[in-house]
Amino acid sequence: MGGSLEIWELAEVAESLIRHDYATRESLLRFVDLENIPYRGKCLDALELVQPGSDSPKETELRLALVRYGLPIMRPNCVIPDVRFANGTAVMLDLVDHAHRFGLDYQGDHHRTDKSQWRRDQTKLSRLTAAGWTVLPVTQLDLSDELHRAALAMNVAYSLSRIDGNPVAVTTPLSWHEVVLVHRRARKSGLLE
Repeated sequence: MGGSLEIWELAEVAESLIRHDYATRESLLRFVDLENIPYRGKCLDALELVQPGSDSPKETELRLALVRYGLPIMRPNCVIPDVRFANGTAVMLDLVDHAHRFGLDYQGDHHRTDKSQWRRDQTKLSRLTAAGWTVLPVTQLDLSDELHRAALAMNVAYSLSRIDGNPVAVTTPLSWHEVVLVHRRARKSGLLE
């Protein structure tokens, strides 16, 4: 598998295995470390990108796309403190920067075609906005190609800049090796699990 998939796709597979309780990041690291498998280095690099908590491959793709443009690593699927639906259920966002009260919400097609899902999304956005959060909805179009990913990264940077008045830089796309190094440094400094 390591030879036929890109590094970010390997990270998606690993996060999917973790999400469905087939593995943990640690068990995957042990497996890759113990086995004499082809593309071992690539697999180890992909595991550096893994952040447990993602609910879908698209959420993983979104998170990694933003980091690839030099944006801060955001936390996946976080409960937003003190924001709840009318029935008491906690409100969550797909990617969160708690310090800026900023989040992204990936919306697949069912978010627009399922009436109850659409209404729930509108309620969620309304409650988050009322609580002082900035939320950007993201769709497949935003991830469809490099041009759209760059535009998304610029929108995120602009939103973060507006929140605290400090400019947030967007870089040209980092290489996957550079993205791995960003994650490795974040993990060593305790910013990632």
